[in-house]
Amino acid sequence: MTLTVRVTGRDGEDHIAVPDGTSQRDELARFLNRQGPYAQMWIRLASGEYVRYEHILSVSETADS
Repeated sequence: MTLTVRVTGRDGEDHIAVPDGTSQRDELARFLNRQGPYAQMWIRLASGEYVRYEHILSVSETADS
């Protein structure tokens, strides 16, 4: 499960992994409140790449497929 993010200067979407046992909504709240791993300057994307927190334009729950 992931959250969908849009990053400055990129086309398309990237994703942030949601840990097992955590809902997308709870992980979204942690992101918006800068708690846990989101209290850092650099945020790890599901791809393993890191981006600066302030370069994330939007974050949302990923629609179920």
